[in-house]
Amino acid sequence: MSVELAQNETLEYPFYYNKRGEVPFWDHPLITGYKFLPKGYYPYVTIEAVLSLYLKRRIDDTDIMIIKVLGDAICCNEDQLRRYLSSKISRSDVSQRLERFRKVGLVERWKVRIKSEEDSYKPPAPFVLGIAGYKLLKHYYNKDFFMDPNRWDTLGVGAVQRYVAVNELRCRLIEAKAARNWKWNALVSDNPRIKKPMGVAEIQTPRGNLNLLIERAQMSQDFVGYLKDKLNSWKHVCDEEGKIPVTDFANNMSPVVLFASTLSLAQKLQSDLLLDTFPFTIWVCVEEDMLEEGLDTAFYMPHKDGLKRVRMDFLMKK
Repeated sequence: MSVELAQNETLEYPFYYNKRGEVPFWDHPLITGYKFLPKGYYPYVTIEAVLSLYLKRRIDDTDIMIIKVLGDAICCNEDQLRRYLSSKISRSDVSQRLERFRKVGLVERWKVRIKSEEDSYKPPAPFVLGIAGYKLLKHYYNKDFFMDPNRWDTLGVGAVQRYVAVNELRCRLIEAKAARNWKWNALVSDNPRIKKPMGVAEIQTPRGNLNLLIERAQMSQDFVGYLKDKLNSWKHVCDEEGKIPVTDFANNMSPVVLFASTLSLAQKLQSDLLLDTFPFTIWVCVEEDMLEEGLDTAFYMPHKDGLKRVRMDFLMKK
């Protein structure tokens, strides 16, 4: 879903419109958002209280599964969470349990809208772990990373946008039965000083497995400078090692995927960064094509004369 920009809007950032002349919602620079607390909100904030929810059977193993899937996603919207769980539980059951979770602080829901256009489009609500959900998962899965709920006060709605957008790509890789592994902010070459990709996905292809280093271009930031720094960091690794190794992933080829909301933004990346000149494979995945025609149609290869669209049939939804 996209929204049109009001003609009299003063722009702080350049806008890159989709083919319909609209600005996609999950990359709109004028988004505002905040945590939306439910009636009867009484969060459990100590580990003893949180564990008592399970020990007294106020939550069950299915509830913990839902919370774990959300924790692994970091931040996703309700529709995405339903799709992640579609083989295990009905869509309506997911929604009912989420509403129950909110009252005790297991999860938190965000309300996101476009500034001054609050009634124009109401998207599926984003969810993150609440303090009780965070404590529960860190107790049972203490080796895994989960986002501390307090960090969202600093990260803000821009990070909510980024994670919801990239979770859509992640969700579609799973629906295509291509994804074998996923990790947020994975280490490159075992070196914490090298810039980390936002996400890494190991996927199955007809020619073998690949590790996709996924980065999101976001209109509300200096995305050209941001991506230039990351690409150059990985260029140094590739020049020295002949590839871009990712810690805890198999020794596969590692193409970089730049995830752009619109084709016009993708073309800006190619014109400013000359993506075809880097010593590793770069693909640009265009969100508007993915949403309209499917993930298998959404990829472009950089060439010196522009972006060339390619079809990846193995990424069709199964």
